[in-house]
Amino acid sequence: MFRFQRVVMFAFIAVFSAAGVPTHKSAQQVNPANPASAAKAQDPAQNPLAQAPSKQEVVRISTQLVQVDAVVTDKKGHHVVDLAQDDFELLMDGKKQPLTHFTRVALPGAVKRELPPKKKTDAAAAPESMPTRQIAPSEVRRTIAFIVDDLGLSFRSTQIVRETLKKFVDEQMQEGDLVAIIRTGNGLGLLEQFTSDKRILYTAIDRLIWNPLSRDMTPKFDDSTAEVSDDQADMQAVLDSFEEFRETSFSRGTLSSIAYVVQGLRGLPGRKSVILLSDGFRVYSQTDNDNTTELILRAMQNLVELASRSSVVVYAMDAKGLQPFMPGADVGGRPSVESLANAQQSALEALDGPVFLARETGGFLVTNTNDLNIGIQEALYDQQSYYLLGFDPEDEKFDQKFHQIKVRVKRPGLTLRTRSGFFGINETEGPGEPKTRGQQILASLLSPLGKRDLPVRMTPYFFNAAKEGPLVRTLFHLDCSKLTFKDGPNGQKLLNLELAAFAFDENGATADLTAHRLRLSFNEQQYRRVLANGLAYSWDFPLKKPGAYQFRAVLRDDESGLTGSASQFIQVPDLSKKHLAMSGLILTAPKPTAASNDEAAAVAASPTRAGKPAGESSPSGGLPTSPYVRRFPRTGWVQYGAAIYNATTDKKTGQPQITVRAEIYRDGKPFRQFPASRLDFSPGVNPNRFDYVGRMRLNDFPEGDYLLHLIVTDGLAKKKYARAEQWMDFSVK
Repeated sequence: MFRFQRVVMFAFIAVFSAAGVPTHKSAQQVNPANPASAAKAQDPAQNPLAQAPSKQEVVRISTQLVQVDAVVTDKKGHHVVDLAQDDFELLMDGKKQPLTHFTRVALPGAVKRELPPKKKTDAAAAPESMPTRQIAPSEVRRTIAFIVDDLGLSFRSTQIVRETLKKFVDEQMQEGDLVAIIRTGNGLGLLEQFTSDKRILYTAIDRLIWNPLSRDMTPKFDDSTAEVSDDQADMQAVLDSFEEFRETSFSRGTLSSIAYVVQGLRGLPGRKSVILLSDGFRVYSQTDNDNTTELILRAMQNLVELASRSSVVVYAMDAKGLQPFMPGADVGGRPSVESLANAQQSALEALDGPVFLARETGGFLVTNTNDLNIGIQEALYDQQSYYLLGFDPEDEKFDQKFHQIKVRVKRPGLTLRTRSGFFGINETEGPGEPKTRGQQILASLLSPLGKRDLPVRMTPYFFNAAKEGPLVRTLFHLDCSKLTFKDGPNGQKLLNLELAAFAFDENGATADLTAHRLRLSFNEQQYRRVLANGLAYSWDFPLKKPGAYQFRAVLRDDESGLTGSASQFIQVPDLSKKHLAMSGLILTAPKPTAASNDEAAAVAASPTRAGKPAGESSPSGGLPTSPYVRRFPRTGWVQYGAAIYNATTDKKTGQPQITVRAEIYRDGKPFRQFPASRLDFSPGVNPNRFDYVGRMRLNDFPEGDYLLHLIVTDGLAKKKYARAEQWMDFSVK
């Protein structure tokens, strides 16, 4: 997310500084209530400025109030939730401070210290490819940043981290979690963002690879009693100095990356968790170089102060796992007592950095376990309940010096963790709400939670156009209920909007972008229609390469200054490899003649005959049962279709063997599964590109939100490439 934001800002400036021309010449469409609208899009918008995220503070450091968070547990590690203000004693620089603010915070929902039970093998698990609903800011329960320290992970530790994160997303992630996976070395581009979409997290985990240049924090079985010559000792000293310089540079890189993440977390509400997955880093010089030690200590102190002011707690996970302290095959013979002691000492020194960060920010270290998910569960449990303690400081304490804080709990047998202190620097008020239109659009674009003041819906879907090649057609539906209409001449209703849309590839680079001002006018009949059904707008993004993409869009109302944003993740297949692939799904209401009373249509996709490709054109159909909104009545039908690419043909018959199966999910669980249907092909159908259309009846569907999962199987292709799938959401009213 964080490297990604800088790319966004430069791209945003570039598109909004373009005077009067779109960013490309793709077709565009504006539909007020139907495709026949006379409304037109005009020039791109201009002049961006910086964003100003809002925040809800937990830790506060100002001349009016110093407030810190504290976690209290009993001997079994369980939260103690019945303490009162008189049960605490807070000291600053050894002097007792009268508490002026006191409260206990408990997050909604129950989180146990133990790992959740494993899912039963016979239980129907949601596929990893299933889209996840974007949560609103008010729905966020936990904000968790996993920092994968690939500047300090061994090959084995990297594998452990991948398995750990996969298990977290599979079993420990809950509704309302906002999660990011960030690497300290090589970035993950758009995959480094806070999201509730498991598809993005799974893709980020798949991209985690071992960095062969990373710090080596494995225990060293050096025997300092072995005799060496003076020349050998001098050469070893030079090598040690060079290795320490490299290690220090990488350690500072780790700390810099963590600080960048913590700074980004400052704009998110509540108390946030940073879970550091690392083999560790040393604090103190191995060659008695005071400058090296000072560099690391200063970087850590600055990071701790930033974490306090950002309401961030650091939990450190030792990714090395259990340490047997036995040498490998590269160390000959049985280790001496001296070398074994050196190995144990080096293992402890490697944890000096993580221990410091966790202790000073109120977190803890998890070590000597091969199941890091246990430690993650402990961290998640730790965040569920905490106390906020505040006092009115003396003005002279804001002298830019460090002031130590100690909090004691008077009830015996309890353990308390809090922050170590703060520097006496008054926390100035952050920037207010963005005021200029550039600030408003950019703030909405970069907000990890999105803006919801204006309802905007975006649906990107991939297809391969005959002339243009691979495209992602992006459909926008704008709810007009909160838009500001002005009275115009001759009884017209005028609407002035700005719409900016970006496509980012998996490296965070801008693959395509567009920004337009929409100057729309409606007569009375059109005005009533758009109030009831909304506005539809489409834009085509030609993409030069396959891969993972994220599409982000921001809508701004010129009159009110309100904004709304939408974000969608999409995978674009590589058709040049000639593997089975499928376009995005189009859902609409079938024509009345197509929906008969045949009961078989309710349990099977029909028809099951593949036809010749239709012309590539913009979707049509009356709202609200159009591809833009996909809202269907309970008594109606849903027609769905997709293009299928690169089907393998039988060498004898020249015919493909394609099977299609549809599934319906509701609330993340299977709701309805239709039998698989093998397609029959008309003569002359091109197996490299043909269309499939199916339909289903909704008479027995309760009202609610659903996901359609269409699975295509190629019976002649290799197993690895024999399956393609797509998802699309719809609702039944």
